[in-house]
Amino acid sequence: MRAPWTRTTLAFLVVAALATTARAQMGGTMDEMGSNRLVSFGIGGGVAVPVSDARDAFKTGFNGQGFVRLNLKQLPIAPRIDVTFSKFDIDDAKIGTPGVTGDGQMLAGIANLQYVILPTGPARPYIVAGLGAYNFKTDVTGIANASRSDTRFGINGGAGVLFKLGGMLSGFVEGRIDNVFSEKGVIQSDQVQIVPVTFGVVF
Repeated sequence: MRAPWTRTTLAFLVVAALATTARAQMGGTMDEMGSNRLVSFGIGGGVAVPVSDARDAFKTGFNGQGFVRLNLKQLPIAPRIDVTFSKFDIDDAKIGTPGVTGDGQMLAGIANLQYVILPTGPARPYIVAGLGAYNFKTDVTGIANASRSDTRFGINGGAGVLFKLGGMLSGFVEGRIDNVFSEKGVIQSDQVQIVPVTFGVVF
């Protein structure tokens, strides 16, 4: 009766030993991306693409992103604190009134976890996910009492690639989807979905 459990335990120990050895061998190469420092900083910008119901209300806009990442060598996952900002113009057809314009802005503070899938090589893909608070504001000029601001809970997830630039500087390309749970307003849905695509540097 003990044989299956014994084989399973031995297999687990072998896999754990191999994983530990592999990570130890890769420790030196991880330093090339700046992970020899306890804290790394990232900054970038790019486009912000509304999807789902948000696509009917907003045009494609821009985004800015900054983050602080903890590089914990004992863990394959790196905690990150992100601050993101996105801005979009409201679709003229959604307003339906000549001479009236508007825009939407989203400011978020997010606690993320980043996991590097391939920790060696010149390009290192990773996944990222987390949750946070999102403040979504809409402003419509030319209509009284048309501005609205609301802070809601949201989640995000996506993927990116790190690549070496020189010295302790690395670059990254990252795409995520932000899903914000909100009340119906300009967007006739109980959630707002935005896809930011960001290009930036890590130092």
